[in-house]
Amino acid sequence: MTNCKLRQQQGIALLMAMLVVALASVTAVTLMHEQSLSVRRSEHNRNSDQAMMYSLGLEDYARSILQKDFKNSKTDHLGEDWALGVPVLPFDGGYLTGGIQDEQAKINLNDVLVQETEDRLRALCNTLAIRSEFIDALKDWVDDDLDTVSPDGAEDDYYTGLEQPYRTANGPLSDVTELRLVKGVDAELYQALEPFVTALPGQTALNINTVSEQVYLTLGNNLDAKKFINEREKDPFSSLEDYKKRMNHTLPKNGVSVKTEYFLASGQVTFADRTLYVKTLIHRDGKGVTTLISRKLGAFS
Repeated sequence: MTNCKLRQQQGIALLMAMLVVALASVTAVTLMHEQSLSVRRSEHNRNSDQAMMYSLGLEDYARSILQKDFKNSKTDHLGEDWALGVPVLPFDGGYLTGGIQDEQAKINLNDVLVQETEDRLRALCNTLAIRSEFIDALKDWVDDDLDTVSPDGAEDDYYTGLEQPYRTANGPLSDVTELRLVKGVDAELYQALEPFVTALPGQTALNINTVSEQVYLTLGNNLDAKKFINEREKDPFSSLEDYKKRMNHTLPKNGVSVKTEYFLASGQVTFADRTLYVKTLIHRDGKGVTTLISRKLGAFS
């Protein structure tokens, strides 16, 4: 064997050895990376599960305090324990906090086919100085037919013609965010309206003990919102008759109350530098029994 061939064979052997070492190094790095990812995934899943359990505890707390309130009070108002919020509660590795809101302090968009509710929604738009043309389109969205109620309305023929087409729900909104799909509702209008509206199942009454000034002004003409708030802060209204005596004003018997059935429990759970946001809609019936209607969870950050 000539020296030239020997050197060629040695060179090939060296290259093969180098290739084997390189492949082994790549394999080792890949395995270490996969192991690191697996550990992080396991840790993330474990943290998610623990945060989820704490958020469910927050729901249990909300249901418990609402049941207790039902036994102790015939009305619902902002001075009760449920309305005071949940203090920051630390636990090993994190903390949770939250609060309970009266969803019947807001105008129920799913009642918009009721003339009284439609009128209040239009009055709210006037108070907020925003356009109200979307209301006819909203009525078409929640009704069960494909006929437009007016030129400002909209059914499938409008929505399927959009660049990103979709169809009308032809039923109640499942969540207030669904309003963004309705013709005429842009981001600016939605942001102005969102704090004062909700999407609840069935017809609901406004609780005058919890409504904002803006919503209160939709209940009639020439109302004195400052006097109303002052009277309510001194002593929550015990009945519509009590309101009439103290405010010298009569409210409609339908669609107004001093009690609430629907509450929104919202909170956040922070655990291991991650945060989970939760919003749970709770229904409390005439016997004080609480039921979870829906739950929305925010992603970890």
